[in-house]
Amino acid sequence: MSRLVRRPLAVLEWRADLPLSFRYEGRRYQVRWILDEWWEMGDWWNAGRDRRIVRVWTEDGACMDLECEEGVWRVYRIWD
Repeated sequence: MSRLVRRPLAVLEWRADLPLSFRYEGRRYQVRWILDEWWEMGDWWNAGRDRRIVRVWTEDGACMDLECEEGVWRVYRIWD
C-alpha cells in the first residue's frame, strides 16, 4: 500500500540531476538506491505539466516516489 502526500522537500545533495539526500518534514533522508525513474504527462486538456518521478530506497528503509515539476522537488508517494 502507499499514500499520496505531494509535499515539498529540500534537496541537500545531488548526484548528477537527482537528489542524493534530502530533508522532508524535519528529517534527513539519504538515498541508497534509485529503483526506477519515469515521466508522467500532464493533463493536456487542462494545460497540465509533465513531471519526472523517481522511486528511491533510503538508508533507513523507506521507499518513496519523488516528483519534480518545473524544477520543484516533492515527496509524491510513500510506500508501506
